Amino acid sequence: MMRKSKAKGDEKNSAFGADPKERAEDFREANESGERSESSSAAETAEPSETDIAEADSLKQQVAELEDKLLRAAAEFDNFKKRTARQYEQMVASAGDRVLGDLLEIVDNFDRALAHSNGETDKEGLLEGMKLIGNQMKDLLKKHNVEPIEAIGAEFDPSLHEAMMQVNSDEYESGVVVMEIAKGYKRGDHVVRHSRVGVSSGPAQEEKNEPEEGSSK
Repeated sequence: MMRKSKAKGDEKNSAFGADPKERAEDFREANESGERSESSSAAETAEPSETDIAEADSLKQQVAELEDKLLRAAAEFDNFKKRTARQYEQMVASAGDRVLGDLLEIVDNFDRALAHSNGETDKEGLLEGMKLIGNQMKDLLKKHNVEPIEAIGAEFDPSLHEAMMQVNSDEYESGVVVMEIAKGYKRGDHVVRHSRVGVSSGPAQEEKNEPEEGSSK
């Protein structure tokens, strides 16, 4: 009976490992084997597949195409700026030529008036010719939408007028333009030349020479 019990005890110890050191060694070997298996699986997973390689190549190609389009767009924009600048210069030059062409017509008329006088002193004829040329100049300005700036009697406006002096005036209040030294002109809202004016400082103040009441002589 005791032999039978002893046999059963040996089987039980054999199943669980009679020696704790042996059991610890078995557990360590099992863990190392599991870690090696996991490392091997991770290494296999880290390797890129053919699909991943194909997608990476496709993305590289797309980036290269976008870079090429960006460079082309930058070059086209630079050419557009240069072309626009040239067109603007040509427009300005063309507009200037038209104005000069109209002005040359007036110069021609002035030369004809001088030639017609033949050096003779004809005040009335010369005055008439000057009036004609003056009207032509005014018509030329009107043609190009240039009009004179109102000055005398208007309140001084620094955006339209340039004050050259102050003038005593009994007729106009202080700050009102009373004298036009050079006529100003504007084209629409743009001032071509400010009016050079004299501005009223109000009536002249009389100096009082008589002593005030209560003051000592």
